[in-house]
Amino acid sequence: MQIKTYSFGKTMVDYYIEDDGNVSLFLYPASKADLVLQPWAEPEAAFDPAAKYSHGWKLGKLVHVHMIGQSVASPGFTLKTFDQPLKFISQRLIEEDGAQSVETLVELEYGCRALHMLTYRAGLGGLETKTVFMNEGTDTVKLDMLSSFCLDNLTPFYMDDAPNTYRFHRFYGGWSKEGKHVCQSIEELSLEKSWPGWQTCYNNERFGSLGSYPTRRHFPTAVFEDTKTGVFWGAQLACNSTWQMELTRWDDALSFTGGLGDREFCGWEKNIAPGERFAAPTAYLAVSDEDLFDCCANLTDMLKPAWRAYGEEGIPTSFNEYCATWGKPTQEKMLAFSEELKQYDIKYLMIDAGWCSAGQEQSGNGEWLIDKSIFPDAKAMNAKIRANGMIPGIWIEFECTTAGSKMYEPEYDHMHLTRDSVVVKAWNRRTFWDMRRKDVNDYLNERVIDFLRDNDFGYLKVDYNHNIGAGVDGAESAAEGLRQHLECSRDFFVRIKEQIPGIVIENCASGGNRNEPTMMGVSAVSSFSDAHESVEIPYIAANLHNLMLPAQSLIWCVVHPEDDKDRLEYSLAATFLGRVCLSGDVIKLAPWQKAVVKDAMEFYGKLENVICNGRSKIYGNRSDCMRYPAGLQAVVRKTDDEILVVYHAFENDLTDVHIEIPAGFKVKAQFGSENIHVTDGEVNIKEAKPFTAGAVLLGR
Repeated sequence: MQIKTYSFGKTMVDYYIEDDGNVSLFLYPASKADLVLQPWAEPEAAFDPAAKYSHGWKLGKLVHVHMIGQSVASPGFTLKTFDQPLKFISQRLIEEDGAQSVETLVELEYGCRALHMLTYRAGLGGLETKTVFMNEGTDTVKLDMLSSFCLDNLTPFYMDDAPNTYRFHRFYGGWSKEGKHVCQSIEELSLEKSWPGWQTCYNNERFGSLGSYPTRRHFPTAVFEDTKTGVFWGAQLACNSTWQMELTRWDDALSFTGGLGDREFCGWEKNIAPGERFAAPTAYLAVSDEDLFDCCANLTDMLKPAWRAYGEEGIPTSFNEYCATWGKPTQEKMLAFSEELKQYDIKYLMIDAGWCSAGQEQSGNGEWLIDKSIFPDAKAMNAKIRANGMIPGIWIEFECTTAGSKMYEPEYDHMHLTRDSVVVKAWNRRTFWDMRRKDVNDYLNERVIDFLRDNDFGYLKVDYNHNIGAGVDGAESAAEGLRQHLECSRDFFVRIKEQIPGIVIENCASGGNRNEPTMMGVSAVSSFSDAHESVEIPYIAANLHNLMLPAQSLIWCVVHPEDDKDRLEYSLAATFLGRVCLSGDVIKLAPWQKAVVKDAMEFYGKLENVICNGRSKIYGNRSDCMRYPAGLQAVVRKTDDEILVVYHAFENDLTDVHIEIPAGFKVKAQFGSENIHVTDGEVNIKEAKPFTAGAVLLGR
């Protein structure tokens, strides 16, 4: 056994290479290096059906690959197998542009190879991993599974199967209930070892999201926990099409892998001709010796380079008129909003759905021609908005057409996605452009990019209001067709930014259904949810701190003239968990209500550093139920020099919360409830009333 070891920040990386060339990757915190064991040193016990434990250990794989023609160890269970040939060829460390990359080349069957790249960038808490499949043989091969990441042999700290030791953390999606954290033990998942020690008797937990809503059922983030050593291993996939993760019992250890949805999960197959390459989706990996929040923060760290390259300066505020007009915007209303909002230093003023056809909201969309009866001169309107110190924005759902539009009619079916040669329809009123087609891209260049430029819009909200499903025609498999289409959709986001460099793009898919690294990486901000006015908004916003950067999380705050002070503060304080998106009847607010909103915006203006650079933890006793939340939630976001505490009290079961903080921090600013008490070394939230909120910013 040969071991190649690298040290990247607080993470140790070991490559174990067996005598036959098989290679596997081990990650663990540097603080736990002394605990790593060598299970291969213990011989496998003779079979004994009466034995309580039988030692069984295999190294695992650096890459899990399956090609049609290869055997399947457990059909219907997993396409992973630890017996497929994988032979180490070479490895090199590359250092450039402030990054260190380990490139490992391995040989597969049929003349194919795989290149595995693991990259560390100083200052980021995690690692980036990429896998490229290369056909260097003489025949076309059909690939039906390729991993983006492999964390086999979890964990390296035990000589046995470690019963009652491991837990698995996942994060569920769902419309207006995004980011729900669920933790289950390995025993609850029925992934404990079976008595005879035969691999065919073990279990596998395969999960993911199907179609074009990559966070519809699960977010592509999961964390494996070793409760006895206090170590966490996390992974996040960057994939805007069907993806999967798998947690597999294999002998004494567990295998945690992920990548594109495979043939068994979604029917994916991909032909790779001689000389061709295919890259699996990028993944991010992280370990922690602290807690779940630290592990997730290490993962979201990995989103910062794309955000910094694609986002805008600071954390500007926005106003979206949707919850004021409910799909009936007009030029007159937008100009009135621009006058009213000057006092709050709002930067982006957004027209949402309903501008194409008066009163129709999303019906009839496809031509993307502004309705002159309600917006007689958009360019002149935008000039006035800019004169008031704001940047005008507009909503477009350009990947779809809807009933009522001529582009929805059969004449244009050839430009739309099909499945089984039938145009894909959602709710029998929405179809989807085939973004792989040149004529579609030419049309959208004119109707979207030229329209934005000609009318001087500086902000674009891209919505996406339905899931295509598991696959479409046009490739060797329906799932591959979907992957190609969605790759081209993402490319169009890039094209918008290239053609209009200063534009700010918002990623929205009925709220948070596309909040994964691929789409967030080509957007400045992402709609956190379609939860507009509901009491669970702060619950959802806090969930997402584990899954995305708060600096990209656009949070709704809808205000009304009937709101009392507690309700206003409750709604406004939720936006301190990310980016402010005001809406509602701002013009009708009473002077005292406007003063509360102004106080909130002034407080928010002090949060740029802690929102952009902090790390978060959630305290309190909030209930499992988001729709009818109970208990108290306190989100603490910290940098070395600042601490932000935002609390929300829900319906009942309110308990006091005590949060230890480093000594020497003092109050810099405070908003809302007076139930937050700060002493040297502690923040206390006491005797909070139902549905109240408050926030405090501390500094050294």
